[in-house]
Order: sequence, then C-alpha cells, then structure tokens
Amino acid sequence: MSGVRAYAAQVNDPKEIAERVRSHMPLVRKIAWQIHGRVRDLFEVEDLIQIGMVNLVEAAQRFQDTGQASFTAYAAVRVRGSLTDHLRKHLTLTRLGVQRRDQILAAERAVKEAGGDPTKPELVAEHLGITIAEYESWRLKAASVPRDKSLDEVYDDHSAWFADDGHTPESALLSGEMRELLKRNLRKLREREALVLQLYFVEELNLEEISEVLDVTVGRVSQMKKSALTQLRGWMQEA
Repeated sequence: MSGVRAYAAQVNDPKEIAERVRSHMPLVRKIAWQIHGRVRDLFEVEDLIQIGMVNLVEAAQRFQDTGQASFTAYAAVRVRGSLTDHLRKHLTLTRLGVQRRDQILAAERAVKEAGGDPTKPELVAEHLGITIAEYESWRLKAASVPRDKSLDEVYDDHSAWFADDGHTPESALLSGEMRELLKRNLRKLREREALVLQLYFVEELNLEEISEVLDVTVGRVSQMKKSALTQLRGWMQEA
C-alpha cells in the first residue's frame, strides 16, 4: 500500500473517528453551554448540544492531520461556527415568538383580573386589539419558542451533582429518599446558584467558563457556588 493510500485509510478509520467523537463530546457540551449563556431565554441548551454533536461527527470524518492544527482546535471552530450560524438564522424568528408569547400571557392575565375567562381566544384577542385569525397566528409563533426547563427536569438520578469520598449529606444520594429531599432543597436555591451547580458538577465547566456563561466575574461564581453548597448541606443535615 502506498504512503498516500495508507494515510487515507488511517484518516477514514471508523475506530479513530469514533474515538475522536467520544473524547470530544465534553467539548461540545462546554461550547453549547457557553453560547447558551448569552441566549438562554431563546434557545434550549439541549438543542444546541444536539447541533454541536452532529457537527462534531462531521468534523471527525473530515479532519486530516496535516500537522497544522490539532483535531481539538479544528472541532472547536467547526462546532462554534455551526452554533453561531444556527443562532443567526433563527434569532429573529425566535425573538418575535418570545414577544408574542409575552404579549399573550400579559393579555391573559389582564382578562383574568377583569373577571373574564383567559382560555377564550375572543377575549384575549379583543384585549390585544387583534382579530381571532391574528391571535391564532401569534399563538403559533409563541408555540415555537421552547420553554425553560425547571430544575426538577434538569436533575435526574444519574446527575453527579456532588463528588465527595467522605461521609457527607451528598453521599446519601444513594438513597432514593435522600434524592427526593435533595430535589426539594435544590428548588429552594436562587436560579443562578442552581445553574452554577449544574454547570460545575454536571456539565463539568470550570469557574472561568461558568463566569463567561453567566457574564460575571470568576470570584462571583466562586461565591455563588460556595453559598449554594453551604445552604444545601445545611438543609440536608436538618432533615
């Protein structure tokens, strides 16, 4: 086999491609979370991760090691670029959907406060000053906007929220009862504190990366992480 043919066979080796994909999945999740930090009200992070994974596979298939750049650098550029392109294509439509959703919700509240039935389209449309047909069009645009996930939905029994070899409240997660208790206590945290724990323990971002996602200083991230863990430990020990 000639040198060129041997090189081509190496590049297209399915095992090598699979290993590239497997070892760089955390990179995709990291980039997706960083981008999601800037558009969290408009896009679900899982959608961004899925798009990133597709482009990771394509990058793994196309990459040729010429000595000019590592696959990690190549994959990062491809994944970040694909997510940026996705946001550009959908941002205008999604923003309009968010506006329509917020207007409809405000109108429904106003109708209810006035003693009307907010489930009746004609009342909501009348409050908005639009026709029934326009109202249905607004509803379709609003329905295209993904809702934010609650902390309950983000947490599952396989999420490694805490890693500690000692005998602490965290180690009690092996108990189903304690997992339920933890879920209840997590809901007591402020949203950004809970997000810091999600990014740190589940998504495995470091403090600098979390600070980029939340657009705060590294010191502030450290404070929120410490505060959240202190509160959780206290609540768990009181149970």
